[in-house]
Amino acid sequence: MIKDDVGINAGNILSLLSDKGKLSIREIGEFTNYKDKVIFIALGWLLREDKISCSERNGLLCIETKLSCATEIYY
Repeated sequence: MIKDDVGINAGNILSLLSDKGKLSIREIGEFTNYKDKVIFIALGWLLREDKISCSERNGLLCIETKLSCATEIYY
């Protein structure tokens, strides 16, 4: 896995969180079909950039975006 792939995967997960709201690691995997190691590397990237926050829900680690609004691209 190269750095560009990690950034792309992180962007996909951030978009998913913007669309769906708070998700568990398992839910992120179900929506993206990413393996756990890919998810954890991407989440580390997003945590380092302070774009997501983690919390616990019913014993599960849950992730949500810190961004107040989703970024939109206009063509």
